[in-house]
Amino acid sequence: MDVFIRLSHKGSPVTVVRLPSEKLNAAIARDVRKELSQILTEKPGHFLLDLSQVSLIDSMGLSVLVWAHRHCRTSGHQLKFCGLQEQVKLLFSITSLDTIYEIYPSVEEALESLP
Repeated sequence: MDVFIRLSHKGSPVTVVRLPSEKLNAAIARDVRKELSQILTEKPGHFLLDLSQVSLIDSMGLSVLVWAHRHCRTSGHQLKFCGLQEQVKLLFSITSLDTIYEIYPSVEEALESLP
């Protein structure tokens, strides 16, 4: 995973994580969750998950995203998803996650939305 700190347009630090794999599936879900857990223990405040490289998510991968959202919500972090490809958008729509999660077309647009 690519992890970097950016500043929002209003100057607050934001942790951006880009998943580099085309697939978020059972083969890597456990490792992704473990890495996200380590990142979230640092209490990032604002957290963007860039899925622009991900074209396929299976049920295990989806469970990691649901876990990350719940973990952020209960710890007071803001999690925003960005860069969803068409298949991933469709999955979010079918599962109604697009009505729960904040989703932005790009990292830049997600950064603009931050306080």
